[in-house]
Amino acid sequence: MNRTIVVLVVAIAILWVNQNRLARNRRRKRFSLVDRIPAQVNNMRDLVEVSDDDCKKMLRMDRVAFVRLSNILQSLGGLKNSKYVTAQEKVAMFLSVLAHHTKNRSITFQFRRSGQTVSRYFHSVLRSVLKLHSNFLVQPQPIPDDSNDPRWKKFKGCLGALDGTHIDVLVPTAEKARYRNRKGNVTVNVLGINAVVAELVKNILLLCEVDT
Repeated sequence: MNRTIVVLVVAIAILWVNQNRLARNRRRKRFSLVDRIPAQVNNMRDLVEVSDDDCKKMLRMDRVAFVRLSNILQSLGGLKNSKYVTAQEKVAMFLSVLAHHTKNRSITFQFRRSGQTVSRYFHSVLRSVLKLHSNFLVQPQPIPDDSNDPRWKKFKGCLGALDGTHIDVLVPTAEKARYRNRKGNVTVNVLGINAVVAELVKNILLLCEVDT
């Protein structure tokens, strides 16, 4: 009789342990890189394939400009697709950081990538961008000593001229504190650039253009 009771108690205990183990396994979600793929694909589709408005809000450029930039970085900057991350996704991560001053952790969540992946490909795109300087920036030449141009002859040896000025802007009430200058006016500080080589100014303006 005692042996029967002991066997019954042991059997119940084993059954209870096994049931608890199965319940924990059902609650535990297994980590898998494959599970991330649909979210990654959907995120890129929402960014650069659905509408220009969403693309401008997130990346500060429309879809055509994004594709052109990605192609330029691949053809001239040496940016390449990797095994799991396309060149366009690398550019999108890079632009998201620049457009919104977004931290690595936020990009990690948005693109479903690890922090190491985001950091590595941000610097990869940055190196590709720096390689484009010879294609988009004209090397300025100093004003010659024998210049007869009335606009520039007093600036002998200079590469050009630049100056800053404050321009009044209209911003939402919640944003006014960020734009208020030392005189109490709501302005934005704009740097003006002038050079003999007009192409230099044009390229600088193209690179500095901000969607407003």
